[in-house]
Order: sequence, then structure tokens, then C-alpha cells
Amino acid sequence: MDGVICCRGMNFRSLLPAASLLLGLLVSSNCQAADPTPVPAASRKSPTGIPKGKALEELTAGNKRYLSGGVMTHSWLQERIEVTGDIGQSPSVGVLSCADSRVPVEMIFDQSVGDLFVVRVAGNYQSPDAAGTFEFGVEALGVHTLLVLGHTKCGAVNAALDGANPPGNMPVFIRAIRPALEAHAGGVSAIKSQTEAVEINVRWQLQQLLARSEILRKAKEEGRIQILLGVYDVATGAVRFLN
Repeated sequence: MDGVICCRGMNFRSLLPAASLLLGLLVSSNCQAADPTPVPAASRKSPTGIPKGKALEELTAGNKRYLSGGVMTHSWLQERIEVTGDIGQSPSVGVLSCADSRVPVEMIFDQSVGDLFVVRVAGNYQSPDAAGTFEFGVEALGVHTLLVLGHTKCGAVNAALDGANPPGNMPVFIRAIRPALEAHAGGVSAIKSQTEAVEINVRWQLQQLLARSEILRKAKEEGRIQILLGVYDVATGAVRFLN
């Protein structure tokens, strides 16, 4: 058969023109479908974050999902990782919270990668570091809400309430929290419970944060940021907003 390969009487040489034509169509189709021009990152909007004016509503709803076991964040966690890694972060809510391991901020509000901009330190007290961090969040990242979040049974607040003098560097949070309690009407002796002390500290730290930062204070005055205060109950998992 002059070197022509046959299979069950079929001449494959006769199929070569059709195969070439099919391959050409496939290559052409792929080239037309693919856009060789990359989309600029600035024109792609990250879907992360909470809409402005909806922070209290969304955080409340997220905490309810956390309490009911109906959390949603892990269903699209990988997508969030890829989006924020490619396009960048666009957090909406800055949170000043305690370092207590019982207060995992993203989890208790059922928020995912890219939603919250969190500073955590024992006793959730303000500092130049915290102020600078939130200034960056507001000015560069689009943070539109600040939440100062305390929690029940806070060891740092309890130590300040008791006037403790711990060793090492730990007195730093006593010095940051004790003035809040001393400024309370009637002084420290008028504070009726540890939870009340936590609430007093939350309000004080917000006041001091705004007093420290002209940028944050101006943003609040201009209506560019909303302020929230809250206390997380480590025994129930519920967040109670004070305002």
C-alpha cells in the first residue's frame, strides 16, 4: 500500500487535510477568546469589605451567624485569598481589640480575609502605634468604620481595677487603662463590676484615640468614619454594642 498506514480499510492520509483544518479552527478560536491585554488592577474592584453605613448591621448579623453555627466565610475563603492577594486589601472596619485568645475578631463577626483591619493588644488600649495603623487604614485603604471592642473577664482591665503591679513590661497596660477607671464619676471605688470597668475602658480608649489623632478626629467630623463601641461576652459569644 505504498507505505500508507491503514486501519480496517481506512486511509489516514485522506484524513490529514481535515485534521489540519480542525486544528487551525481550534487555534484560531482560542486566540480570539483570550484577551492578551491584562486588566489593570485599578479597574478591578475587590469584592471584600462591608458597604459604608452598613457596618453595625453586618457585624450584628455576622455575630448572630457565629452564635447559631451558620457561619459563611469559609465557603468562599479561597476566593478571598486569591482576590486580596492579586488586587490588594480593601478592609472596611478598623477594630481595636484585646489580644485575648477567646476573642478571635474575624470569627466572632463571621468576616473573612480582607474585611477587617485589626489591632490587638492586652486591654484594647490606644497608643501611637494603634493610631498610626488606623490612620493608614482610613487614608490609604478606605476604612470607614472604627470599632473599639472590649470583652468580659478581661485580665488587663481587672488588673488595672485591682491596682496590680505585675513584673516586666506588663505595667504598660496598667498605666494605659487605670486612668480610664480613675476618671469615672466617683472614681474607681464607684465602679460596681468588672464588666462596667470594661465598658468604661472601651469608651475612654476611643476618646483618647480621637484626641491623639487629628486625622481620625477630622475624618469623624467630616462623616468619613463611623464610630462603634462593643463588648464581647466570652461566656456566650455574643457582642453587645454600646451605641
